[in-house]
Amino acid sequence: MGRTYTAAIVGCGDIAHHHVRGYQLAGVDVVAVVDPLDVAREQFQKEYGVAQAYGKIEEMLDVIVPDMVSVCTWHLLHPGPTLAAAEAGVKGVICEKPMAVGLGLADEMVDACQERGTKLVVSHQRRFTPGWEKARELVQGGAIGQLIRADAKVAAGLLNCGTHAIDGMRFVMGDPTAEWVMGAVERQSERFERDTPIEDGCMGLVHMADGTQIFMQCDLDMQDASCARFVFRGTEGMVETTETWTRLFNAESGGWQTQDLGLEPEQIDTIGGMANARQTKELIAWIEGAEEHRGSGERARATIEILMALLESARRHQMVRLPLQEKGYPLELMLAEGLLEPTQKGPYDIRGYLNRENVDEARYAELRAQGMSHHPIMRALHEEKMERERQES
Repeated sequence: MGRTYTAAIVGCGDIAHHHVRGYQLAGVDVVAVVDPLDVAREQFQKEYGVAQAYGKIEEMLDVIVPDMVSVCTWHLLHPGPTLAAAEAGVKGVICEKPMAVGLGLADEMVDACQERGTKLVVSHQRRFTPGWEKARELVQGGAIGQLIRADAKVAAGLLNCGTHAIDGMRFVMGDPTAEWVMGAVERQSERFERDTPIEDGCMGLVHMADGTQIFMQCDLDMQDASCARFVFRGTEGMVETTETWTRLFNAESGGWQTQDLGLEPEQIDTIGGMANARQTKELIAWIEGAEEHRGSGERARATIEILMALLESARRHQMVRLPLQEKGYPLELMLAEGLLEPTQKGPYDIRGYLNRENVDEARYAELRAQGMSHHPIMRALHEEKMERERQES
């Protein structure tokens, strides 16, 4: 990196702290933050020494155009800041996953960035974790013969952990092209995640053009469920992986053999920051003329297409061949069409506790001073509030 790059953070919530840490480790200067909540902006300014703060990205772009922008807002608010950054001539955007809720919006983001020369990256940062990289090396190197299938069990919905899982399995498999999908969905409750309606449970089969397949179940069998743990089965063995460990089973391994990832025990807790830093450094290299980023908008779009196709398959009750024609959010369409009438009434958001409005800021500051990070603080405040309400009732 020949010069110091600048960056801005849009959305000062939990995940934004990880983006700041990635920029710091990559030597990038965070010069501005954007958030409609005064208290969120002020916290980031104080905690990270950020000079400028704005309520809207348009206000910031009228004053300063940083080299990079991180979009750390909730799901439905990803396209707007990405499009605004591209319009203003920002060199690179790191948008949180899922990049969009619906294929049409994902296409708008990719197209706008390509037209303006903005390098779009979606924060599937786990592609930079040593466990997944070792699994990719083994699978692509033929350690388990010809790959047959990848399997995963996840929680917290397709748009959350499901996004990471589909993208992660595609990464290890070499980003093959999906040919068709078959999906099934259940929604007995009125479940949301970050203001977006989601399913109670689902499962899906993804068939790739090279004959390999992905099978994923979400919020069904929760034993060993993780958005970062996968099993790859081949003609001559298996690979199991997470972000921080990988093991191999084949004719030469003598049973399951844990792979050496070169990690010291004290490095395990820093994997997230390291991955975000490497993601940022690869974006800078891409801006400077290197090959396409492993988490590029084009590759992330393929993940969104699979997720939306699984839901569209459930909506149609049939196999869906790609490319996907439906550009909206199939689950929302199913709700509008009365296909998923809930039996358990009462909307609830599984990430609602992350909403910082009406939070006890004095208590937040107290827990922050104790060294707690944003996500555990918000969960603790939510639980304390629920306990008070139970006692009062």
